[in-house]
Order: sequence, then structure tokens, then C-alpha cells
Amino acid sequence: MMDKSYFYKSFFLFVFLISVVSFGFAQDVKNYTSLEEVWKDVKQSHTVFKNGAIQSELAELTRKTAIGNVINPRMPVSLTFIDNTRLQNNFIPAEIFGGPAGTFREVTFGQQYNALLAMQPQFDIFNLSAISQIKSAKINQELTESQNLLNEKTLYESVNATYYNIVSLKNQQKVLSQNIEIATQIKSKVNDRFKEGVIRKQDVNEAEVNLIALQDKLEQLEYNISLQENILSLFLENKWNPMVDENLVNNVLDNVPTVNAGNIQYQNATLQSKMLRQDIKVLQHQYYPTLSFTSSLSWQNLSNDFFFANNSTGIHYNFIGLKIGWDLPTVQRLSSIKNKKYQLQTLANNELHIQNETKNKDQQLALEYEKAQKQWSNFKSIADLKEDTYQKNLNQYNENILPLDRLLTSQNDMLNSQLNVVVGLANIAFAKHKIIIHNQY
Repeated sequence: MMDKSYFYKSFFLFVFLISVVSFGFAQDVKNYTSLEEVWKDVKQSHTVFKNGAIQSELAELTRKTAIGNVINPRMPVSLTFIDNTRLQNNFIPAEIFGGPAGTFREVTFGQQYNALLAMQPQFDIFNLSAISQIKSAKINQELTESQNLLNEKTLYESVNATYYNIVSLKNQQKVLSQNIEIATQIKSKVNDRFKEGVIRKQDVNEAEVNLIALQDKLEQLEYNISLQENILSLFLENKWNPMVDENLVNNVLDNVPTVNAGNIQYQNATLQSKMLRQDIKVLQHQYYPTLSFTSSLSWQNLSNDFFFANNSTGIHYNFIGLKIGWDLPTVQRLSSIKNKKYQLQTLANNELHIQNETKNKDQQLALEYEKAQKQWSNFKSIADLKEDTYQKNLNQYNENILPLDRLLTSQNDMLNSQLNVVVGLANIAFAKHKIIIHNQY
């Protein structure tokens, strides 16, 4: 008899799988025929852009805060209620009250109930460190925008790679499908000859193996396409199930862009150095004294009956003034400045390296495109020759001049050359869009 717990587990697993499958089918399918269409949806969906917008808002808030901190307005408010449960006794000369000289009288001073409201409006008149923070916040805004652009560039480059992986695989899929039809036709011919008793069983087996091998390649391609489409879907935050269908032959060789000088990485590096230099200034300016306006507005209520009694006494007093504050250098602050100066030297080295690297990358992008185009041209020439060889070998096989193994080898050579052409076209498109991304940033 089946265990009930096993039955329930199996049932819930079945329900779970049905739910997952239903969710997958429910996901909207969206067709794409160009990388630009994918980029548009990625920009609307991906968290890189959402987080970038948040970072920009935070940088703007930091700048506004820095402006407000220049005068740093503040107004501490305190409300105190004191019950002097036992007032202090004092002894004063009795002759003040008409008593004999040389004697003292015990007198209690003060009020038992004391309520005090104090307000102390203050603001800075001159604070060089706070003024320096404004420039620091502005540089931080520029650095944030630069980092956002770098993140966008990295994302677009990843999308570019994934997209053209799919395009390459799907175009290879078409080539394989065509060759499977050819292999099926060859197998049919081999079967007919075997029935006629012209060839051996081994030839039938080889034709069957050839067809199975091509079908396996097609199946593996389909799995790889699904994997790459899942990656592309993740770039779209799984809002759509992307279906890519781009014919490389039609547009890949059109409108080849010229490589412009890239500057986003170098700009980011210079902004990091600029930010650190300003941080050092902020710390150094903390050595200077600050001048502040200070004041106090106080209201006091005194009584021996209770707080705010009818016969209580009210006292108001206030003052205004200027205060100079000066924090002497500390070991920690001196160490922080020294540490940042060492960091600045490291950033200067990185800045020089990135400058040289950027120039090399500009040249590299142009060379990569030129290399891809030249390689595709060679692949195309080889594919034309391999196709011609296959057709001639097919004719010879039909005339019983060429053995089957030579024909199958010829077909596989043709297939590989055709796949190379497709991969070469995808590489050209990939290199082309790398230049487009590079020129935008």
C-alpha cells in the first residue's frame, strides 16, 4: 500500500511543477530584430538604470546638504522641570536682620519649583571646511554620473555579447537545418542503393550516423540558444521572453562607424583623483578656526507652591554673541591626510595607465573590426569553394565514381565552412556594436 506522506509530497510537487510551467507559458514573448531594440527595453527595465537614478538623487541631496552646512543653522531647545525637594540652608550675619553682632542666622534661599525653557539659536559665519564640502559634493555629483555611465557601458557590452551569441547560434541553426535536409537526402539515396544490392550495410550505417550527428548538433544548438535567451531575459529583468530573429547578411556590413576617442574611463579616473584632492582640502581646512553667531533666549518660572502657580515669579533673560572655535590638529586627522595623499599617488598612477590604455583600446576596436571583416571574407571564400567541391562530389557519387565516406566528409567540410561564415558575420556585428557603444561613452 502506498505511503500517504509520499502521495502528498508527490501531489504537491506536481502542483508546483504545473505552476512553474504555467508561469513560464504566461510570460509575454517579445520579438527582436536588432540590438538597438533590446537596448531600448534594457534601459527601461534594468536595475542598473534604476539604481543610477537613485545614486544621482543621493548625490544631489549631498550637494544641497553641503550648501546648508555652510551656515549650519541650529537651535537647541530644552525644557527643564526641577523640584528642589530640599533647599540648601545658609548662615548669614544676624545683624543684617537687626540681631546682635557676631551671631548668625540660618536662612533658606531659592524656590522649590523651577521651570526653565531655553532656546539657543546659532549659525556659522565662517567655516572654511564646510565651504570646501560644497565643491566636494559637486565633484561627487560628477563622479556619480561618470560611474553611472560606466555601469551602463558595461551593461550594454554584456547585452551586445549575449545578443550576438543568440544571433550567431540561430543562424547556425538555419545552416544545420539545411544540412540535415541534405543528410536526409543522402541517407535516402543510400537506402535505395542498399535495397538494390549495390552497396554494403556499412554505408547505410555511416549515412545514418552522419544524420544523427547533425541532429545532435542541432539539439545542442537549441539548448545553447535557450540558455542565452534566459541570460538576455535577465537583462530585461524577466519582463519578457525575448525571441531574437535577425538576418545578419542584410545589414551587418552597412554603416561601419569610425572609432572616436574614448574618454569615460579616463574621465572617471581623473574625477576620483579630483575628489580625493578635495577631501584632503576639507581635512586641512578643519585646522582653521570657525566663527559662529550664538545666542540664548530663556524663560524661567519659580514658585514654592507648585510649577506655574498663580503667585509664581517669571524671569526672562537672553544674550547674543560671537564664538570662535578652533580644533587643534589631532594624530588621527594628520594620519588621515597622510593616508589620502598616498592614495592620491596610487590614483595618479592609475590615471596615467588608463590614459594609455584608452588610446590602445581605440586602436584595438578598429583592429578587431578589421580582423573580423577580413576573417569573414576568407571564410566566405572557403565556403564557396567547399560548396562547389560538395556539388562536384555529389555528382560523382550519383555516377558511382566517388565512395560515400568522401561525400560525407565533403558535406561536413561544407557545413563547417558555412558555420564559420555565420560566426564570422556575427563577430563583425559584435565588433561593430562595440564601436557604437564605445563612441557613445
